[in-house]
Amino acid sequence: MVDLIIIGAGPYGISLAAHAEAQGLSYDLLGEPMRFWSSKMPQNMFIRTNPRFISLSDPADKWTIDRFGLETGTELISPFPRPSFVEYAFWFARKTGIAFTPELVSRIDYVDSAYAVMTNSGNRYWGANAVVATGLQHFSYTPETFSSLPASLVSHTFGQTEFTRFRGRKVAVVGSGQSAWETAALLHMAGSEAELLFRGEEVQFAGEDNTSSGLKLIESSEQFYGLPLEQKRERWNTPRKGSVALFLKPYVDGKVKATGNASIEHAEVIAGGQVRLTLSGGDKRVVDHVLCATGYRINLDKLPFIGRALLEAIDREEGYPHFPLLSERFESSVPGLYFAGPLASHTHGPAFGFVAGLRQACRSIIPHIRQTQEQSKRRGV
Repeated sequence: MVDLIIIGAGPYGISLAAHAEAQGLSYDLLGEPMRFWSSKMPQNMFIRTNPRFISLSDPADKWTIDRFGLETGTELISPFPRPSFVEYAFWFARKTGIAFTPELVSRIDYVDSAYAVMTNSGNRYWGANAVVATGLQHFSYTPETFSSLPASLVSHTFGQTEFTRFRGRKVAVVGSGQSAWETAALLHMAGSEAELLFRGEEVQFAGEDNTSSGLKLIESSEQFYGLPLEQKRERWNTPRKGSVALFLKPYVDGKVKATGNASIEHAEVIAGGQVRLTLSGGDKRVVDHVLCATGYRINLDKLPFIGRALLEAIDREEGYPHFPLLSERFESSVPGLYFAGPLASHTHGPAFGFVAGLRQACRSIIPHIRQTQEQSKRRGV
């Protein structure tokens, strides 16, 4: 029995482990280290956030990406190469002395006031507390329009790491945000004939200075929970407008066809194994594959590893049942069960869909576990 089980070994999980280690809490950090960043994303593209704002978190803010740059000679350029961010994460793990348990969780249950976790390898772990710190991998959204297409003809951009299999083929990229433009750029570089299709009139580009947006996200991670309900509702009910980093523009402009005002009304398989898309207004496209850069829809019920009884015991946000109801300290209605990352993005704000929420999550969750532990000891529990 450890003090804490951390499910997910990405930036949130690694940072939580660093704080737990510093507080003297025993823990198991379960998951393949930096799996999403190292094996589920194209490595020849960049992180749009200014590197000043992508540091992982330790209690003393000692092992920052700035220090990584100084010690390793890595230039902190913006945009920042993804492989360099992965290297930084492993450097951070070594410096903070954390230990990985590279096993994927298959099930977690709440048994006799403790958390029983089973992994795909058949091992069982027990913890007094648990933090779900997984990312977006279970939440990719593909519009219903494409539900009749086989997986060989339509896929989501999540998990796409290389595009050479599309060389010489026609590919429709659905979406107008960062992921869509990045996918279109990579398709063009791989020798594919790509076309961007999106509902809006034009693509929204972010400003040249990406420091203010990163700083605002970090500040919002500390402020959102305490906002008046009316302001929270306004944020919740306002659709997030995606934007595209300016560094992607030369990779796509004049190279990839971009068609706006193009809602896709129907998609069907035709002779020859291609897809015919019917657009609003009646225009049609015939393509070899559809790539959906259509984002993510966070939904607690889609996590495959939470046992049914535990899932049903977790209270949900009123009016937003796909999200767990969390306390100021990120704790759910089940004692000792915490959520960090995207599943905390409703209660605590949009920063938790990004690394911008790391510091606030760690400085809230780990001290609360330590405090609760000490209170239990004083009560003789």
